[in-house]
Amino acid sequence: MPRRCFVGVFFLCIPLLVGCSSNNKTAGRVSVIGSVSLKGVPLSEGVVQFEPMEKQNTSAAVVLVGGNFSISSANGLQPGMYLVRVSTKEEQNKPLDPNLPLTPSGNNLPGSSKTEAKKPVIPPEWGAKSKQQVEVKPEGMNKFDFEIK
Repeated sequence: MPRRCFVGVFFLCIPLLVGCSSNNKTAGRVSVIGSVSLKGVPLSEGVVQFEPMEKQNTSAAVVLVGGNFSISSANGLQPGMYLVRVSTKEEQNKPLDPNLPLTPSGNNLPGSSKTEAKKPVIPPEWGAKSKQQVEVKPEGMNKFDFEIK
C-alpha cells in the first residue's frame, strides 16, 4: 500500500516539476534599468526602445518616468547586443490637425503641419538613424545611463 501511495504522489508532482522547468517565459531574461538625459536634463517623458541585434527573442519599448526606465526580469531582455533608440512623447504621438489636409492613410499631408518644420528634439543618431548599442549581460546589474547631447 505505501508503494502505491508513493507512485501516486510522484505522478501528482510531475506537473509541478514541468512548471518549474526552463521553458517558462522568463527563462534567460534579465532586468534592465537606467536613465536618459538630454543636454544634462533628465528627459521627463519619452520612450526607450531596445531592438535585438543578434538572435535574441526579446525586445522592449519602455516609457520614461522622470528620466528613468526599468524593465523587470519578467518582461526583461535576453543577454546580447541591442540597438537603442530614444524618442520623445511628442515624436511618438504627433497629434493630427483637423484643419490641415489628410493623406489617404489618415495622416496630415507631409509639409502641411507647422510642427513638422520643427527640428526634432532627439538627434537622429539616437532616433531613426541610431547606432547606439548596449550589451545586456546574463549576470550582474544591467544599468544604462544615456546622455544625449
